[in-house]
Amino acid sequence: MKSNKYGMILAAVLALGGCGFQPLYGFQENPEVVRESAQIEIEPVVGEGGYQMGLILKEKLNPNTLSLPKKYRLKAVIDKPSFYDQSIQGDNFASLEKMTLRVHYTLTDIENKTVLISSSSSISGSYNIIKEPYATVTAKEKMYQNLVQSLSNDIVLHMMAYLKGQES
Repeated sequence: MKSNKYGMILAAVLALGGCGFQPLYGFQENPEVVRESAQIEIEPVVGEGGYQMGLILKEKLNPNTLSLPKKYRLKAVIDKPSFYDQSIQGDNFASLEKMTLRVHYTLTDIENKTVLISSSSSISGSYNIIKEPYATVTAKEKMYQNLVQSLSNDIVLHMMAYLKGQES
């Protein structure tokens, strides 16, 4: 029974390989895509958490720190987060809060000033509110950092997918 199960898994893996399946994160191993992504000039990101997002984007879009002339310009703006109470206790004290964060971004061809990508991404997460203010502030700040990290990853994946599509 087990050998049949493993045989089916092996057949599925081989079938995926034959159809051209490529994992999303495989873009960073493609030298042409990495070279193209290194040619993205990243403008300072506007909004709270912008500095953190800018560092993440620079690190992921140019992991080899190649010094190449810039062909593209990436502009990102982080909106102010929105907060919603998720759980209210009997004494009307919120014990769980949901934070939603949105980023708008555009990729422009520098030479002919054409907008290649204009998109946005949003993400939500929750953190506990407790009666110790320091713990709540720390949880809120950590949640914000995690959301900025996730939004940065979304932008990088979108840029890499676009550049991979241009390669074909």
